Amino acid sequence: MSITIPCKKIDNLAIECLKHCLSLDYKNFEILLLPDTKEKYKQSKKLRIIETGNVMPAVKRNVAMKKARGKIFAFLDSDAYPEKNWLKNAVRYLKEKDIAAVGGPQLTPKKANFIEHATGHTLANFFVAGKAAIRYKIAKNQFVNELPSANLIVKKEYANKFIPGLLTAEDSKFCFDILKKGKKVLYAKDVIVYHHRRNTIKKHLDQMRIYGRDIALLTKKEFSFSKLYYSLLSLFSLYIFLGLIFSFFYKGFKNFYLVTVLVYLIIMLLTSMKKNLKISLLVFMLSILTHFAYGIGYIQGLGGKTKK
Repeated sequence: MSITIPCKKIDNLAIECLKHCLSLDYKNFEILLLPDTKEKYKQSKKLRIIETGNVMPAVKRNVAMKKARGKIFAFLDSDAYPEKNWLKNAVRYLKEKDIAAVGGPQLTPKKANFIEHATGHTLANFFVAGKAAIRYKIAKNQFVNELPSANLIVKKEYANKFIPGLLTAEDSKFCFDILKKGKKVLYAKDVIVYHHRRNTIKKHLDQMRIYGRDIALLTKKEFSFSKLYYSLLSLFSLYIFLGLIFSFFYKGFKNFYLVTVLVYLIIMLLTSMKKNLKISLLVFMLSILTHFAYGIGYIQGLGGKTKK
């Protein structure tokens, strides 16, 4: 088993990640940590530090796969850390011949700040994140089309290269390639990691915009009608902005527009309610802003290109 952790540098979050990985209830594994520059960390027989230069996380993962000794690759982000039974639970599912990859929830750490918990609640809402909402909460086991590389364990023989020109969505392509080989990707509720969220509203919205941008770039590169699902929020964003303009000129449309916006706001409000009123209001605001950030990012991606 080879655990791959790309990072910019060995900061406090990366150290937290390493400590939990070294404490895993699993015997035979190695850790490949990939910072930009050569850095020192306390010695461990299980740990290898590989300098990569200032490159995309996808490139770092490709480097790790070339140097890995394990027959199974476990991908993890440096701002995440696994539960003690992470690998043990994952391997149990990978014993099935038709399952090539498995992952599970990325829960918000209990010690995370207020903004992180709010963004975690936001992303776990089906009416915000759609099918991807299961990534941020514990749901029933199910086969899926894609899982994020922040919590993804894959059999070596089905691991293709990650697209180097994408900051995000490279893991979507990675999983799509597995499906093309006739194998399955499993979401398992007990394959758990704790993943820190963006700790400011601006950082969260930037992340959502980049998600939308990169999935649009991927959709352009490998179009299929099933991927039109990813464009819904961009169409919704266009409807809200253009509908507002049209409503000033067409009275018949104005009433319809106002009703749809009101229904949308009610749904967002009801699905944002938590025990704490303050966090409920923040989740409500973030839910709406997340939709627009992702939708605008998707539109941006339709006119952009992947980096070389």
